[in-house]
Amino acid sequence: MSANPLFLIAAIFNWIVGALLLFAYSLVSRVLGIEGPPDVFFHIVAGIVVLFGFAYWLIWRDLVRFRPFIHFGAAAKLVFVVAIYAHWLTGSASGMLALLVSADLVFAFLFLIYLRRTSLDLSS
Repeated sequence: MSANPLFLIAAIFNWIVGALLLFAYSLVSRVLGIEGPPDVFFHIVAGIVVLFGFAYWLIWRDLVRFRPFIHFGAAAKLVFVVAIYAHWLTGSASGMLALLVSADLVFAFLFLIYLRRTSLDLSS
């Protein structure tokens, strides 16, 4: 299978978001309406975002070998979406954060569509 640009775009998106979370907290906190200094959980989440970017890059490089990562990536993106939307609905997360995580919702659905439209030919 040839490389699919969807997974390269997802990798770059995660790397940009992760880098901003890790290295531009003052900007990110203003834009996303996050109060107070970053805590340990903030840094863990930022690191996870970067690591998932690496997983999407691996998928882009080898769609067959890393296909199982696509399922995991879609699930993880949906977990982020549900968590952020739930906090947004209760007023403990900003609309800008909910808007940002909407990109993860789009990626999750595109990942699932990709999985559904492709299959592995295990006979070769």
